[in-house]
Amino acid sequence: MLRRCFFSATILAIVTFSLASHAQSLGALARQQKESKSQKSESQPSSTTKKVYTDENIRKSESTDDRKAAVTAKRPGFAPDKEKAQPASPADQLRAKIQKQKDLIAALQERIDKLQASVNYVQNNRNIYTNAPEYNQRQHQKELLAERLKAELEQQKAELNDLQDTARQQGFGNSVYQ
Repeated sequence: MLRRCFFSATILAIVTFSLASHAQSLGALARQQKESKSQKSESQPSSTTKKVYTDENIRKSESTDDRKAAVTAKRPGFAPDKEKAQPASPADQLRAKIQKQKDLIAALQERIDKLQASVNYVQNNRNIYTNAPEYNQRQHQKELLAERLKAELEQQKAELNDLQDTARQQGFGNSVYQ
């Protein structure tokens, strides 16, 4: 009985080791997959070609743009882009000024809000902050800057009101000054 168990264990060990020796190792499998991918990419031409732009390419494109501008400027009836960008009627001009003023006010208000949100004084009651006085001085400077920006904001709002009053006095509709 002992011989049978020993014999069975020996047979099992031989079969297991023989199967393990015929199986591919993980490294060989990875190498094989890498080779197959590289063969596929070599056989298929790349659909997107990459282009490197140099100073010479940029100069060439600028010179062709200059030539195109010169040719189009010589044509009769040609209006440059700068003239096209300006509104034709006084109402459009006034509307553009009002919109520009509104954008300026919105940007100024956003800057003030961010500045006020960043102000944070440090209390140095335990002497844990060695540069607390300098830090607090910087926070005070931020507050002063916010106050100056608020004054500028009020001035810009007054200019906007003046522009809107001008539009009303000239008889333009709500679409111009709202």
